[in-house]
Amino acid sequence: MYRMTSLIAVGIATAGMAHAAGPAPAEPDMMVAPAPAPVYDTSGDWGGGYGGVQLGYGTADFTTSVDDYDSDGVIGGFHLGYNWDFGDWVVGPELQYDFTDLSIDSGTGTGSFDEIARLNLRAGRDLGRGLLYGSVGVAYANFDGVSGALSGDLEDPGYVLGVGYDYKLNDDWSVGGQYQYHQFDDFGADGNDVDFGTAHLRATYNF
Repeated sequence: MYRMTSLIAVGIATAGMAHAAGPAPAEPDMMVAPAPAPVYDTSGDWGGGYGGVQLGYGTADFTTSVDDYDSDGVIGGFHLGYNWDFGDWVVGPELQYDFTDLSIDSGTGTGSFDEIARLNLRAGRDLGRGLLYGSVGVAYANFDGVSGALSGDLEDPGYVLGVGYDYKLNDDWSVGGQYQYHQFDDFGADGNDVDFGTAHLRATYNF
């Protein structure tokens, strides 16, 4: 009887101590690290087809046996091309077309350059998101002569050299700038020489 009474007393004392100590502390919630932000893959981005628009400014120097004419103005159009990406280097053809209105109005003649088309071969260095390139190709220009020594519709091919830089905004879109120098010898007639300088801003969708 005495032993049972002692066990009961010990149980009551243990329960009282547990109640005084309060409930056991809850284990802290486990922290979950946020998912890492997606990383833009900067390798092998420049291969494939592309197309876009360009807007810029052009200057023209038209030298004839009669006079030396200068013109400048806004130009703009579109471009289409394809790139092969070989790792560090990118190569491919590009077609460009610009609508222009580079007008000449002088005492010896009036007229305007209405269009410039180019077929270029581009080669450049793959810098990840950036592409630094040079280009060489053939160009075609059309001049609509209105009066005087410039009368008549003149057109001829020439050559074009360029340099540019494109930057990838994401997998689909890139923006860039480009400068090109054009030379047309014996443009429409012997002795007519035309020099063009054009600078463009470009927006391109990569297929």
